[in-house]
Amino acid sequence: MREPETPDAASDYLAPTQIDILLTNFTTAVQTLNVVNYERSFSGPQYRFVPDPTSAGTAASLFANWSVSEERDYLTSLRRRSSASPQNQLTLSGRRDQFFTADSAEVSALYQLRIVQTDTAFKATLLEGNIRLLVRRRNNEWKIAGWRDQRTSTALSWTDLKKYFIRN
Repeated sequence: MREPETPDAASDYLAPTQIDILLTNFTTAVQTLNVVNYERSFSGPQYRFVPDPTSAGTAASLFANWSVSEERDYLTSLRRRSSASPQNQLTLSGRRDQFFTADSAEVSALYQLRIVQTDTAFKATLLEGNIRLLVRRRNNEWKIAGWRDQRTSTALSWTDLKKYFIRN
């Protein structure tokens, strides 16, 4: 079951005709916890998330068939435990784009994700690591076709956030 879209939900979303626009849509959706626009950033049935192996740990099987629906479900769960006006902040730095063809590339960057939420069992407020997005263009729109998370420090990674909020 989907929540009805708020009238202004679509106003943050631009047709992702360039990789930069896709990343802006993605970043804005993460910061505002806009589940509809977040889901629109991903491409259908072939999408896969590859977790950081250390963070996945004993829950590696949880990520074995992680698809767009799990992306939606974890963000919905996080949204339920966040204020009505989320104050998350996502920063991507050191971005590198590697094109395989005119319609496919890998975007690699370091991320820092500051999250503000109300679930006291999940204590981390800053997640960081390396994000590698496989992006593909179809019908002149770029979408995320794959996502590999990699820890870069002792801080928790995005994998930890997904693991916690898909289960709780």
